Amino acid sequence: MDGAGWRRFRLKEKKNEAEGAKSFIFESSETPMYFLPGQHVIIRFQDLEGDQRGKMRHFSISTSPLEGKYIGITTTIEPDDSPFKRKLDSLGNGEEVDVFGAIGKFIFDPGLWKESIVVLVAGGIGITPFRSMIKYALSMNGNFRIRLFYSGKTTKSLVFRNELDGLAAGDSRLKIFYTVTGEPERPGNLHSGRIDQEFIRANVEELNNAIFYVCGPPRMVEEETRLIVSDLGVDRNRIRTEQFLGY
Repeated sequence: MDGAGWRRFRLKEKKNEAEGAKSFIFESSETPMYFLPGQHVIIRFQDLEGDQRGKMRHFSISTSPLEGKYIGITTTIEPDDSPFKRKLDSLGNGEEVDVFGAIGKFIFDPGLWKESIVVLVAGGIGITPFRSMIKYALSMNGNFRIRLFYSGKTTKSLVFRNELDGLAAGDSRLKIFYTVTGEPERPGNLHSGRIDQEFIRANVEELNNAIFYVCGPPRMVEEETRLIVSDLGVDRNRIRTEQFLGY
């Protein structure tokens, strides 16, 4: 179900999540927004000028519906960002933005997840909808098992890492497998290199009972989807994907 429609939200909080990544937490100036874990919103700056891609951008909601009347987005913030990103980063608490949503079908589905192995494959800032799904799912009873594979360039760029580790420590249904592409292999649960078939096979039991969600940059999503289908033999109907474009 989509709760689409434009409404006004004001910035409540802005916080650093990792090296080069920030969360922006908004509070509704009108009615709270109904959304499903994994959905996204469109943010619009009506007075924005000079951005070739226009005044609007899509962002996954990184907060859970259980977090009350707030919605949060989490995105990379870099020195050479677009005018839209610079405008977003310049917002002060209490300033308002136009928000449309929630929309999208890349969602937590309790019927689909029930008693399944759910494999979440995230690249970079593609972790954002998975935070929403994981926090919501772990609040529920069920025999599902979540296996999160999360790839970043460096250890410092892994968004929500401390929070995710805390969730995994408190609930055995969640297991997390990190990998970095720009650093050598490290001990513990931190791998080096891409998420390949050996990495998945070594950490996912019962692949024939697994449901895959893949989220990240377009090339990463396409490559991981091909790997899951061709190398792991998973039916394409058991894979959900979402691609994130740069802003």
